[in-house]
Amino acid sequence: MKTFILHGPTASGKTMLMNYLLSEDSDYLEPLISFTTRRKRLQEKHGHHYYFFTRQQYIDNCRAGKIYQEIHYLDEIYGVTTDEMERVNNTKKNGLAIMNIEGIRIFKKKMKAQDVISIFIYRDLKDIISSILNSDRKKEDQERRIELAKSEMLDITSCDYVIYNIGTLADSYTQLKKIIQKEINARPIDRQIVPGERYRHFKKGDVYEIITTALYTENYCPLVIYKDIKTGIDYARPYEMFCGKKELKDENRIVNRFELVKEDK
Repeated sequence: MKTFILHGPTASGKTMLMNYLLSEDSDYLEPLISFTTRRKRLQEKHGHHYYFFTRQQYIDNCRAGKIYQEIHYLDEIYGVTTDEMERVNNTKKNGLAIMNIEGIRIFKKKMKAQDVISIFIYRDLKDIISSILNSDRKKEDQERRIELAKSEMLDITSCDYVIYNIGTLADSYTQLKKIIQKEINARPIDRQIVPGERYRHFKKGDVYEIITTALYTENYCPLVIYKDIKTGIDYARPYEMFCGKKELKDENRIVNRFELVKEDK
């Protein structure tokens, strides 16, 4: 099972997309419900939108070792309990959650990076600012959220995928569903990459030598670092891309993107 995490600036449409996805595809997706210490809003329900904890309840869970992941956001605490992780795992469905980039990094560090898929929800900044200014929040809160949105836009390069929420909800949902289905159906990659090994590219035929693998990158997506034997140029590619396969439609076959060059004995 995999965990899909939506991330994006405030007012980017994350919650709307998540709710729409769960209404259409709940047979294989289960919401991973976070806890928060902030106050419950008017139409929110405990156990549906969030688990609303008092500060004392949060402390009690900490002492009991039941906090799986936590972050501080806008002066409040958000996170996921071990009980919630167990609940979702027992459903045998893929988890779906909304988190900021810090939460994503914690999940990728605690779980296999390939099992945590981060998806950035992009919306034009001018539309985000317009939504914030048209909300009934206090001016001070609006200004703080606008500045936060500007900084969160920079996280787009740290996520595995990007959804462009600039058209209709149906368009964004289609983009999102394709990504999720692709990842669910992808075969697990367990190839071991060893420094010094040489690989040949399926198309160009060029040979590359492995320099190293970087398992703990900024967003905990493993990278393969290698060099072109002829030119000496270094490259870095995501582990999943390097070890992945390519469909050659014209030849009606599937090949490895990079094939290990076996040395003659």
